[in-house]
Amino acid sequence: MTVDNQQYFGTATRLSDKTQFEQLNFLILQSLLKLETSSLVRVVSVNASGLAPVGTVNVVVLVDQLTGDNQTRPGVEIPNVPYFRLQGGANAVIIDPKPGDMGMCCFASRDISSVKASRRAAPPGSLRHHDFSDGMYVGGFLNAAPTQYIHFTDSGIVVNSPYAVTVDAPAATVNAPDIQMNGNVQVTGNFSVNGTMTNNGTNIGSTHTHGGVQTGGGNTGAPN
Repeated sequence: MTVDNQQYFGTATRLSDKTQFEQLNFLILQSLLKLETSSLVRVVSVNASGLAPVGTVNVVVLVDQLTGDNQTRPGVEIPNVPYFRLQGGANAVIIDPKPGDMGMCCFASRDISSVKASRRAAPPGSLRHHDFSDGMYVGGFLNAAPTQYIHFTDSGIVVNSPYAVTVDAPAATVNAPDIQMNGNVQVTGNFSVNGTMTNNGTNIGSTHTHGGVQTGGGNTGAPN
């Protein structure tokens, strides 16, 4: 039995040059490996955030690259990648990426640089295709558990925040047969109640009465 001690590099095998089919198959595979499709990435920096037009991120590819002799090389950093925001017209859910986030970067089939610059329809900026330079970031893969969230469960919706929650609107309506509040409540402005208002089980609304009533300058008793 003979042993083939020849070392092959990259995707080449001992069969790659044996037949015309194997040679053609090798060339096709080499061409396909030049096409970037999508990859897991980590956010390095965020170039815009908050109440502003959607910005871009710098990301680094998490899957190490391989040389022809199977040596690993760290993934490259890709700058100026547009990130996804859930938005329709002037309505949006703003959850901008943060450095350290893991997500997916997908790569367009054509050069999108002109569209990124003008934010409107434009011809491709070059003849490149399926390239790292034309990435688009979508966040939320393989990240840790959040500490601030809106959680949709089978029994309802949970809104949790370790910080203040602010609702800014000219009017707000809550339709619920039962509302419970734990903690202090402060009201700035008029407060009106249509119905019974109680304090520790005692009616303090318009129908309650006081004992110990006397004419003159005395005070009434506590509500009955």
